[in-house]
Amino acid sequence: MKVYREDEKTLQGRIDAVLWSVVAAFVVLASSFWYVQVVQAEKYRDLSEANALRNVTVRAQRGLILDRKGRVLAENQPSHTLVLTRNELSQASRQDPEHMPRLVRFVSSVLGISEAEVARRIEKGKATPPSQPLTIAEDLTIPQVASIETGKLTFPALSVESSASRNYPNGTIAAHVLGYMGEATAAELKRRAELRMGDLVGRRGVELVYDAELRGKDGAKLIVVDSHGRVKEEYDKLSREPVRGQNIYLTIDLDLQRKAEQFFMENEMVGSCVVLDPRTGEVLALVSSPAYDPNIYSKRFTTAVWKTILSNPFRIEVNRSIQGLYSPGSVFKIVMGMAGLELGVINESTTFHCTGSEAFHGRRFRCWNRNGHGSVNLEQAIKVSCDVFFYNLGSRLGVNRIADYSHLLTYGELTTIDLEGEKPGLVPSESWAREKQKRKWYPSETISVAIGQGPLLVTPLQVANMMAAIANGGAVYQPHVLRQRQVTDATGHSQTLTVPPKVLHQIKLGGDALAAVRNGLWRVVNEPGGTGSRSRVEGLDVAGKTGTVQVIAQEGWVRAEDLPFKFRDHAWFASYAPKENAELVVVVFIEHGGHGGADAAPLARILYETVFADRIYGEHARTPSNPAGIPTTAPPAPATGAGR
Repeated sequence: MKVYREDEKTLQGRIDAVLWSVVAAFVVLASSFWYVQVVQAEKYRDLSEANALRNVTVRAQRGLILDRKGRVLAENQPSHTLVLTRNELSQASRQDPEHMPRLVRFVSSVLGISEAEVARRIEKGKATPPSQPLTIAEDLTIPQVASIETGKLTFPALSVESSASRNYPNGTIAAHVLGYMGEATAAELKRRAELRMGDLVGRRGVELVYDAELRGKDGAKLIVVDSHGRVKEEYDKLSREPVRGQNIYLTIDLDLQRKAEQFFMENEMVGSCVVLDPRTGEVLALVSSPAYDPNIYSKRFTTAVWKTILSNPFRIEVNRSIQGLYSPGSVFKIVMGMAGLELGVINESTTFHCTGSEAFHGRRFRCWNRNGHGSVNLEQAIKVSCDVFFYNLGSRLGVNRIADYSHLLTYGELTTIDLEGEKPGLVPSESWAREKQKRKWYPSETISVAIGQGPLLVTPLQVANMMAAIANGGAVYQPHVLRQRQVTDATGHSQTLTVPPKVLHQIKLGGDALAAVRNGLWRVVNEPGGTGSRSRVEGLDVAGKTGTVQVIAQEGWVRAEDLPFKFRDHAWFASYAPKENAELVVVVFIEHGGHGGADAAPLARILYETVFADRIYGEHARTPSNPAGIPTTAPPAPATGAGR
């Protein structure tokens, strides 16, 4: 019995030992689980988030913008972008509270911007998922890239990615047509699901209007990254290749655009030039001077730089061709002549006698020629720009009929050109005075409108569109800058889509009326005494009309050259060529330029010689030093009265 009891005691001890060993093991395991899941929960949560599948956006290449001959106006060039991975930044900041301030100071010193600006960019990115790389800066220089790479050991959340930035190789040329790029705003990110923080979108011009076509579609790739953000694996089958944006061809002719802009720059002029094809509405040149450099506007700049831009007295951001509102001056006499003939108020033989001034409604109105023009009919009145003739015509028509006919030629209307920000201008009428100004329209005001003054306001594009309708016989086309689009489908097949001409409406112009106006316009340029002789091109029938617009009221006959610059007259020249079967419309406007005949017409002559060089001079005139065959002789001297 004794032996049995001793064996039982030994066995119980062994059982207790095993039991306590099991209990101890469970305590250790439970403690380990508690330590990992509670004490180190945040650490392993961060590691779990970082060491995971990540959907990375692959940016689509933006489409090119080319001129009508395929010359590049906007392209993409390789660049370096500084990005920040917020997961790694958060992890490092928890381990070292001073990590974030040091990173901000480091980035500030590398980029040369304030610490507040760096912090603002990082703060702005908090709306994006933590795993999504945040763009801090684009277009890094090589020294900046080297500095970032050197600092990666200290700041692993920073990295440099290769990307593509927009480049405009011609600088300011066609800037107001092309526009520029800018970072998507918070409102745009909410409105457009395809956009992400840091995406660049079109801000002005073609870049804005055709942003959807140029953007393309971003691709994506699914990757596995470790806790340090390093790529461990990529799932090719789940990746989606980006679709490049469409290349678009504009109607712009780079040669004409450059010549026109150089004319404004070399002569230090402010204004606009519009060149149209009257057969299609295609815009061959659209100049607004002075211009900005879209390469500068497409990059980030500080508030101070932005304020400097806005303070520029010449308002370089304004596209004067479609947003500048000016009195048309004597070029409006074309509309008056057509309205008078078409509405039967006058005929081709109607004459008025000009003595240098005439009284209407108890007030005397002057002609620009103080000596008068004598008895003139419509053709002669257009040729010498006789104000008294059109005073009488305006008195007979009345402001309402003038307004109705003006609207037919897109005055007071949007031409619906495919650029943003176009303004409709203003054509006054009795209803306009009553509804907008809460007053009565006085007949004496009509006399000023008849010569393109008063509250009448137009854009240079509207003048060009009017001139195109006269040139082509009454078709009012929709002006457009897009000529073709290259569309590529999923198989890589490319298709070119051409934009067809669109007629907004057709004006019925009587043959005799149209002939009389056209003859008058031809005489302006080609006959002695015409006000537009400085646009004359031997061998080419140019037809045109000069215009000089008073900026301030002037008592008596005043020489504009004697006035301060800001009070000097504006200068217009509106024209087309050839007279029959017209192929080109050129409108030049110069702010405070002086006289249409002397200051605006010479640019038109240059552009006509450029386009029609072969026809005018023939191939024999071409030489290595003069490849266009354009003569270098001085333009003809202005005829008497060329100021109007």
